[in-house]
Amino acid sequence: MKAIVFDVFGTIVDWRSSLIHQFRGLEKELGIDLLSEELADQWRQLYAPSMDRVRRGEIPWTVLDELHRESLVKLLDQQGIALDEATIDRVNHFWHQL
Repeated sequence: MKAIVFDVFGTIVDWRSSLIHQFRGLEKELGIDLLSEELADQWRQLYAPSMDRVRRGEIPWTVLDELHRESLVKLLDQQGIALDEATIDRVNHFWHQL
């Protein structure tokens, strides 16, 4: 055997609780209500549609961090949540904390 491979994203990692926890920490830090559970779920729901755009050739191959950030900006806009660029970048890296 040369390798043991795991599908970590959503299979053996509890991404939802991790994102909610991080959003709640951000809520406390910024003193705003982000509706952490809904935000985490809605952000994750944008994953497949963003990947589908790549699969269909609507956009070229794109790094997942960029797709996540695009979805996050769209979601924050829809929810009327204003965050500065540095905070958006930080939130976008929540996925790296899984």
